Formats: sequence, structure tokens, C-alpha cells
Amino acid sequence: MKKHIISVAVLALAIMLTTFSGCRKPKTNDNTKPAPEGLYLGIIGFNDQLYTMPLSLLNQETKHTFENFVDGLVMQNGTILYHAVNTGLNSLASAKIPENLINVSVVTFTDGLDQGSLGIPENYKYNSNNDFLTAVNSRINNELIGSNNISAYSIGVRGNDVIDVESFRDNLNRLSSDPAHNVFEVTSMSEASEKFAQIAQQLYNQSTFYNVTLKLPVQSSGVVIRFTFDNVTDPEESNCYIQGTYISNNGVKQLTDLQYVGMECQSGSTVTATMEGIFNQFSFKNLTDLNGYQVSTDYVKQWNRIESIGQWQPNSEFTPSGNTEVVNEYKSAMIMLVLDCSSSLGTDFTTMKTAANSFIETLSGNYNGR
Repeated sequence: MKKHIISVAVLALAIMLTTFSGCRKPKTNDNTKPAPEGLYLGIIGFNDQLYTMPLSLLNQETKHTFENFVDGLVMQNGTILYHAVNTGLNSLASAKIPENLINVSVVTFTDGLDQGSLGIPENYKYNSNNDFLTAVNSRINNELIGSNNISAYSIGVRGNDVIDVESFRDNLNRLSSDPAHNVFEVTSMSEASEKFAQIAQQLYNQSTFYNVTLKLPVQSSGVVIRFTFDNVTDPEESNCYIQGTYISNNGVKQLTDLQYVGMECQSGSTVTATMEGIFNQFSFKNLTDLNGYQVSTDYVKQWNRIESIGQWQPNSEFTPSGNTEVVNEYKSAMIMLVLDCSSSLGTDFTTMKTAANSFIETLSGNYNGR
């Protein structure tokens, strides 16, 4: 009788465990979900150790967290430069990727040569500083984050204790992705501050699309149209314009054979209109000047080419306020800021922190509300 009771109890327990197992939800892998869109910033300070602020969203609401982190950085001996940059690359490689990620960057500031990276156990595999720097340089030039190449910038203020100038400059070149354009060796922290600001604005421009819509009434097929942006009274004197041939075919309205003079655009050589009553709306994707900055529409004018007399006729009803619209489309970016905190900086350390916080302010201001 006792054996039957035990058997029934075991069976009941098995059934109960099976039932609960069937109700348990399978675990999902959060790493398969894309990260929210926006600008992500991470910060690494380095001397004989690393001080890390993980990659997280930067905007007006969160900027104080980043600024407080920079304010809290301290100077000490040691310059584990290569280890710091390599750690930053690891953070980018392991991060969740926003779906509209368009820019991945590392910005490194230093005043000296690496001292100490080879003494960290995980770096014992490198036999020399050159081996380690070569490996970091290879990662910068060959790794993809999502589908994005890494844009690496370096800013260097050579300290008084740096005698090996060639090695210092080699560091700056090989810690960048484009030595011809992304390396900034300066002679003072005030110059370095200017470079921080320049890079911040450049990174913003790379992550922002300036989409411009121009509206005009339906035209006769075959007419050549020019939009000038530089407030000229004669379109032939314009150095900043869009020109194309208006084509109407079975209700489809297009500007074809487009030329972009003094500007760049990602819309290509043909743009198809959307209709709004009797008006065509032509949208130009990421319309910028040749330096990547937003093209002003304050003085835009529209002209039609009258081929029979070889002259341009202005559209007096086309006005900047009534016929143009600019919409800024923000793409996601991931940026690692790597900052030298070695004691050789001396009084420049405070200036460096101010420059870093201005860098943060520029990016957070441009990404306000994201």
C-alpha cells in the first residue's frame, strides 16, 4: 500500500512540474533587438588605469551625466593610450546597433607616448608597443560596426617630456582612420579646444540630413528650371543652384538631368514630384554645401529658361517662406571619446576637460530632444 502511495505522489509531482514548465515563457535574447535611435556617446579617460562612461544616449536631458563624469576625471602617472583606444573599440563592437546608424567614430586626445599598455595581462600577447599599435590600427581600418566603417580622429598636444617626436606623430597617424584629414597636432590646449569643436560639428553634420522641399506650379514638359540659393539677380551669376529639366509623362512629374552646383545632394539626377493641388513638391535629400553644412533657403529663387530668347524668366510668385521647407532628419551615431588624463598635462588638464565638455554640449544641443 505504501509503495502505491509513493508512486501516486511521484506521478503527481511530475505532472505538476510539467505543467509549470509548459507555462514558462522562453527567454528572449535582447541583443537581437536594435537599440533606440539617437546619438550614443561613451567616454574613456586613461592614465595608469581606465575611467569609463559606457555608451549611452546623449541629449539635452542626459548631457549633465556626461559632463559630470568629465569633471570627475583625475590626473595620475601612466599613459595606457593603446589599451584605452582598444577598449573603446571593444565597446563599439559589442554595443547594440540602432537601425539607422550612419556614423561610428573614435576621437582620441593625448599629449604623450604610450606608457604601460603592455603591462596589462590581456595585452601580454603583444611583444612591443609597435605590435599593439599595429593591431589597433588594423581594427580601426578594417572592422565594421553594423555596416559602418570606423572614423577615427586624433588630437595631439606634444608634451615637453616627449623627445621622440617621430613616434608621437606616428601614434596620431595610426590612431586615425585618415591621417591626411583626421589628425590634428597642435601646439596648445586652446588650439586643441578648437579642434574638439570642429570635430563635434563635423560629426553632427555627418549624422544629420538636411532635406529641402521646393514647391512650384505644374510646368510645361521640357522646360529647364533653375533654383538659385545665393540671392542673385541674374541666375547666370549664381554659384549655388539646382538645375533640371521638367518632364511630365502620364501624370508623373519629374526633374531630370539634375545638376547641383556649389552643393551636394543624395537625391541623384532625377527627382519625382508629389502633388499638392496644382503644385509639384520636389524633395531633395540631404542638400548641403560643399563643406557638409545646411544650405540656407532664405534667398532661394526659381527661374524658367525661355529657350526662344535665350534668357531666364523669374517666377515672381515663388517665395522662400511659401515655397520651401527644410526638415532635419537625424540619423543615429555612436562616438567614443578617449581622453588622456596623465599627470604630464599639468595645468592643461583643466582646459582639456573644458574642451571635452564643450564637445559634449555641441552634440547634445544638436540632438536636442532625441
